[in-house]
Amino acid sequence: MPTSPSPLRFNGLVRTGQVFICRRDLRLILAMIDAGLKDQQIHAFFSQPGRDFNHNRISALRSADRSLLPPPATHAQLQAFLDCWSTFPPVSHFWYCLDEQGLNGDAWQVAYRFHPVGQGMLHSGELRQGRRPPFTWVYDCGSVTAQAQVESELDDLCTARGAAHGSKPELDFVALSHFDADHISGLVHLLGLFEVKMILLPFLQLWQRFWIATSADDLDADFLQFLIDPAGYLLGVDGGAEARIVFVSPSESYPPPPPAPDPGPPEGPRGELDVRPMKLGLETERVPVVVDGEIPGVTGLRLSEAEFLKAESVLHIDGLWEFVPYNDAHQAERCPAGFPATVEPLIETLLAAANPADRKKALDALKAHYDATFGGSAYRRNIISLFLYGGPVSTPVEAYFGTGETLFGNMAWHHEPDWSRLSASHFSMLFTGDGSLNSKPRRTGFETFFTPDGRLDKASVFQVMHHGASGNSSPEVAALVAPRASIFCSDPSKGDKHPHADVLRQFWPYNCIQVDDAIGWLMLGVFKF
Repeated sequence: MPTSPSPLRFNGLVRTGQVFICRRDLRLILAMIDAGLKDQQIHAFFSQPGRDFNHNRISALRSADRSLLPPPATHAQLQAFLDCWSTFPPVSHFWYCLDEQGLNGDAWQVAYRFHPVGQGMLHSGELRQGRRPPFTWVYDCGSVTAQAQVESELDDLCTARGAAHGSKPELDFVALSHFDADHISGLVHLLGLFEVKMILLPFLQLWQRFWIATSADDLDADFLQFLIDPAGYLLGVDGGAEARIVFVSPSESYPPPPPAPDPGPPEGPRGELDVRPMKLGLETERVPVVVDGEIPGVTGLRLSEAEFLKAESVLHIDGLWEFVPYNDAHQAERCPAGFPATVEPLIETLLAAANPADRKKALDALKAHYDATFGGSAYRRNIISLFLYGGPVSTPVEAYFGTGETLFGNMAWHHEPDWSRLSASHFSMLFTGDGSLNSKPRRTGFETFFTPDGRLDKASVFQVMHHGASGNSSPEVAALVAPRASIFCSDPSKGDKHPHADVLRQFWPYNCIQVDDAIGWLMLGVFKF
């Protein structure tokens, strides 16, 4: 006997009752009418699942008393709407419709995007407020399984950000977690596309940098030059000369938490009259004592042109949004006394190698010395990583969010049900690169650093360490952070087949999201203080 089908689940996609047209959309519709568009053409921009109002409402606006309506959008506002829609249909609609909740020019907009680049990491983000130029950043940009995709995603990001003809779009800062290829392989390409104001990276002492070199199957000459003198290499790359190079020094064993910047609205005009750029405030100092171990005249040649972030300080925008870096130094403490001195002549031999054969011989000797001291596993060198927290200083009074998948080669947003439960008090981000929280001392240092001022509690978009590798996590980590979205950036079909099953089980209650070589992830939010 046939059974009746289960009732359809519309998941809110069909709305009952009258659909409200927000003020901004009303102004845009009036401008489209004045521009000569037909009812059906206008209707196509504003009707979709969950917002299916009848096109007769547009016809009614044609004959309505304009004195009772808001003024039409300006030509420039209408053109901006059409330009955004043509590039990012759902994304633009998210921004343009939020006045339904009463948001205005004082509202902030934030976007987190995890790009599909396989076994690697590419995150881009931006903050907007009213007519102020956006504040933009990138955390890591590399891959070992899809290098062409890294460059393609950067190309698309450059196009999306836009710039005047003949100029590059600006990036306020690029943060690098560490120096492995799967996190930096796209850096040179990025510097050629964007005008980068600042590059933020962890300071690794010479013996640590060359530990990375010993793990390379085929040590590229450019990569070796980067490891020899990171600041000098970046300043010499096309597009890098104008960047401000800022190192984050290694933390103490149990570092004191950084102070929170004084919260409060910035002085100056508000709303649509506010056109000031968002400036990143930070305190730096010139070369500190952590550069001990560099070989005079050979390595770290341009350190004097770099800056070091002052200890216990944060980066902030108007005292309202902050970025907090954390360079875990536990691995440095494992360096045996006298090791830097024993490794220095081996490094000098490698640098003096005049041909590939001599370079391989010197690299093999260097690798053998590292393996004899630390073991052959790449795990320990991978845990040297710059963590980065980002989020509002004080809790917004209201906020609205949407999340969804993106597909490789298409920056548009593909709607998905929002399982993240992001809220005004829980939408900060926390990146870990290839860092490790697998031991109690590391977790204690991490917790001590990020817990004060509620940062750890607010860190709800969490990039899981080292692509979800077992060796970098532990069962306590997921519950300690309790994220609303646990992001795994990896290629499960290749290499070590990250993420590992045990790490997935640990984070399963916390909304696991796979970002691979086909699917990315995007979060959009609007909030007010």
